[in-house]
Amino acid sequence: MKLDAFSQPIPLRPKSPRTLRRWSAFIIGILVLFSYYCYWGTAPRIVAPSTFDLHQTLISVPSYEHVRNWSAYYTSETHVAGQGWKQAQWTQAKWKEFGVTNTTISSHNTQLPLPTNNQRIILLENDRVFYEPSLVDANTSAGFIPAYFGFSVNANISGSYVFCNFGSEEDFETLAQHNVSLAGNIGIIKLGNASPYVREKNLSIFRALSVINAERAGLIGVVLYTDPGNDGPITEGNGYKTFPAGPARPLEAIERGGFGNIEDENRDALPKIPCIPMSSFDAIQLLSMLNGHGPSAKKLGDRWQEGGLEYYGVDYNVGPSPPGFSLRIINDADILDTQVHNVIGTIPGKTDELVIVGNHRDAWGPGAGDPGSGSAALNEVVRSFGVALQQGWRPERTIIFASFEGEEFAQIGSLLWVTKHVDWLRTSAVAYLNVVVAASGSHFHAKASPLLYSAIRSATDLILSPNQSSAGQSVRDVWGGNITPAGSGDANRFMSIPCVSTVDFGFSPAVGEPVFPYHTGFDNFEWMDRFGDPGWKYHVTSAKLWSLMAAHLAEPSVLNMSVTDYALAFQGWLEEFKTRDLWSPEVDLKVMIDLVERLSRAANRFDSFARSLKESQCTLWNFWTKCGQNPAISGVNKVYIAFERQFYYEPGLDGHTDHHHVLFTPSAWHNTPLAMPGLSKSLQKGDWKNAQVRPLFADIYRVMVLTKTEMERYNN
Repeated sequence: MKLDAFSQPIPLRPKSPRTLRRWSAFIIGILVLFSYYCYWGTAPRIVAPSTFDLHQTLISVPSYEHVRNWSAYYTSETHVAGQGWKQAQWTQAKWKEFGVTNTTISSHNTQLPLPTNNQRIILLENDRVFYEPSLVDANTSAGFIPAYFGFSVNANISGSYVFCNFGSEEDFETLAQHNVSLAGNIGIIKLGNASPYVREKNLSIFRALSVINAERAGLIGVVLYTDPGNDGPITEGNGYKTFPAGPARPLEAIERGGFGNIEDENRDALPKIPCIPMSSFDAIQLLSMLNGHGPSAKKLGDRWQEGGLEYYGVDYNVGPSPPGFSLRIINDADILDTQVHNVIGTIPGKTDELVIVGNHRDAWGPGAGDPGSGSAALNEVVRSFGVALQQGWRPERTIIFASFEGEEFAQIGSLLWVTKHVDWLRTSAVAYLNVVVAASGSHFHAKASPLLYSAIRSATDLILSPNQSSAGQSVRDVWGGNITPAGSGDANRFMSIPCVSTVDFGFSPAVGEPVFPYHTGFDNFEWMDRFGDPGWKYHVTSAKLWSLMAAHLAEPSVLNMSVTDYALAFQGWLEEFKTRDLWSPEVDLKVMIDLVERLSRAANRFDSFARSLKESQCTLWNFWTKCGQNPAISGVNKVYIAFERQFYYEPGLDGHTDHHHVLFTPSAWHNTPLAMPGLSKSLQKGDWKNAQVRPLFADIYRVMVLTKTEMERYNN
């Protein structure tokens, strides 16, 4: 379903996103909505005088002491998904204590895997155990579970092993070109997820894709580890001590992660070969056995040059393993019936429109950075609005706070909550504001729908940066303002199912800063206190930014959004295709470019009309009229809300029945896929036939003439 300008459900006419004609249909729908409202009359609105300063409250309440205390609690014990009841109760009690009395726990039945403690990786010399890694990296006394990958298939397999770099399609093509035997072997692969250095080198890849590529290449299993080479200059080989003595990654750290959720499992959408994690220390033992066997990574091209284990005697030969040596993997996790518990706090507004502010609690280990920094900051956001409530303040729009459980398993908690409330969200949700990692370094990142760019810019302009190079610099001054396509964590579900505008933001390490021990047992309170955010300034800054973004959207009678920013974003995305050499004479994008230019002109007029409504006020002699219920204001807001819904595609993208937004693909906080995934993937693959169908626009000019007529009617 999608929404018309009156927020009533109307039937969708789903069209395949595999043609650019479909882009025109979405944008044309939006322009028709604009034109409908742009000639409405304007009536003034009363602005009630008040001495209460909401913004000052929101930036003065968050404190270093409080976020530090919240972090200490959330990291104190195991809380992997399915173990979150105790922390859900604690969070609910805190939010009520802060003044958000309408706080409930929304529990959902699901199934989640937990390891049976029979997980094993064994290096065998003939039938003798030569080496066996420990699958526990830290904090065993706190009851944290052994390392595993969520929804990796159970298996007990043995075979020779090979080193496969990051497990990308290019890596496996390189191995095939050098006649490295893969079929029937086990692959040792470097994780390429959350490292800024890996991103800088364009080597990032999601763990599940590495395993899928390995399966396609003929491997029967995979062992994943995080190589110190991912950390750029901050390594023991470069003279830095490892945590806890210094900022480098501990060799014993084991990075966990999820491949999907029970719904992905039930529809057979997950890798079918087993995968298990190990530490860099374990990788040294296994990879050093390959020294002198098979081609050297040094001869395999630039992608293979970023290994950091040479300092420990690893030559990075790819193998296969020497005669007599083999690897055995035992993956054993029971899929259990359980529940996830979402904490939902509500501040009722004067309208039925919603602004949702959320984070997830579940973690693979202590989770001080991911997600504990976000959870601690969210508590301060709730506490800040609670102080405002105590002063008699009420928002224009309803604000919902959400602490989700199950994000690490493909957002199962938010998926179930969004699915339950999908009609309500489609009708009323203005935006979902998400934070996964509020603090783990100094680099600010933001991923958002263009409708929310103004909220991000406004907040980052108002808050001083914790790392100023000159006095008085704001977060935006230091950051620069680059916003990447929407996605990340639970924002994926709000974006992909009801097509709600989303933002995810936070602070993460830049290259050369202390290494973030992402998804390991070392992402703990001590690391955060000493290296991730000493002084807790980035936690507090994130809380202030988050609160201001929420207020930016929840307070004004006319929504603080901009469709002009969407048109500009389209232009930027197309220019990025050109910068990346994705344009080709085989594909004519001229009609798409022309459409975006026309959208830009229409959007400018519509935003100008919305701004004119903001400037109107009721006079003393007509305050008894219904000027506060100006239908023009209501109409403009409904168009802003309905705008994002126009990009909803009922069948789902690329076979994913729960990914409906045609402009953005689900992603993590630390990666940035291109916008317009259908078109961009075709251009990346050189699939000119699939891309060529896209520029067919049979009726675009007829609709543009209609739009122009309606705009002229308003202007006259």
